[in-house]
Amino acid sequence: MQDTSPSSVSAQASMFDQVVRFSRVLHNGGISVNSSNLIDLCNSFKHIDISRREDFYAATRTNLISNVRDIESFDQYFAQYWDRIFAFEDSELSEIEADGDEDSEETGSDSVFAEADAGDSQPATDESRPDAYSAEEILMKRDLGTMSEKDIEQARKLIAPLVALFAEHQSRRFQKDKRGRLLDFRRMLRSNAMQGKDGVTLAYRKKRIKKTRLMLLCDVSGSMQTYSRFIIQFIYALNRELKNFEVAVFSTRMTPITEYLKHRSVEESLDLVADYVHDWAGGTTIGNCIKEFNDKYARDMLRSKTTVIVLSDGWDRGDSSLLSSEMKRLSRRSHKLIWLNPLLGNSMYKPLCQGIKTALPFMDYFLPAHSLESLAELARTLKEIQS
Repeated sequence: MQDTSPSSVSAQASMFDQVVRFSRVLHNGGISVNSSNLIDLCNSFKHIDISRREDFYAATRTNLISNVRDIESFDQYFAQYWDRIFAFEDSELSEIEADGDEDSEETGSDSVFAEADAGDSQPATDESRPDAYSAEEILMKRDLGTMSEKDIEQARKLIAPLVALFAEHQSRRFQKDKRGRLLDFRRMLRSNAMQGKDGVTLAYRKKRIKKTRLMLLCDVSGSMQTYSRFIIQFIYALNRELKNFEVAVFSTRMTPITEYLKHRSVEESLDLVADYVHDWAGGTTIGNCIKEFNDKYARDMLRSKTTVIVLSDGWDRGDSSLLSSEMKRLSRRSHKLIWLNPLLGNSMYKPLCQGIKTALPFMDYFLPAHSLESLAELARTLKEIQS
């Protein structure tokens, strides 16, 4: 008979809570997980030694991942989340594993697993409980402008998986591969046609990788100052992952800073950029700055497949007609034009300022940029654009 003592049931519930929280981390990162996936994963614990990291990883990946494109992001989230659990809760995991070894209809886990099946597509938990959200989830939702230095340090660790979502995208087309798992039957038929049945040379292929090409125009005026420091952190992570990535900042003039983000730590980059950009935290003339970019830099920095991201709250002291004409030029030269606004994260916000009202007709996407969660939404949008 399986142990159904309160401590055993509590351990199972605790493990299920961790699985649900992990599924939320995946969901926030753009990886789709539904309740049936969670039930299958929890049931699989009866058949493996979950104290062994490689077995637990294999079961988790097999049950939760259905798209090969998500594996790299999944590996990063798994390491960040579960390595902490294994390091500090081995005794609890061992207890749960022992409970799962025996088959019985009187198991306390049935009621726990039923909780996941209650939801349509999202894991069901009691969100009114204080512990319903993990520390990572709370940090994902926190406004970037209110983060402390400690929060920013923790947030850095969550940025890389967000970038990995869209850093590389698999094309539908294939290319040659010296070694691989996909056989290229067309090349094999051509190359082996003269050898008859006595000789076969294997040929492999793999999907081409389409590199995301981005151009970021970042507002560093006074009204954006509370967000500027963290945004530069995000920019730094992007620049480390993407080769086809350009950055320029603006306030009263446009200043390319891509070269200042290479081969240095993020702290050094921040100091260099702040010293180099003399109008940092100044006023804003968005129209003039966009015109300067279009006239001086667009020809060298933009390609037909470049997605342009403008990060600004839209407060503009310049000529609205100039902003309209320059946004039209920028939109025509871009593959897609995304405008990120930190103020959009406020439910009471309405795009009433002149700069936003003028620029809005030329945007393909108008998205918030006030939290890590909103940056995760940006990552999903960029991934869709590349598909």
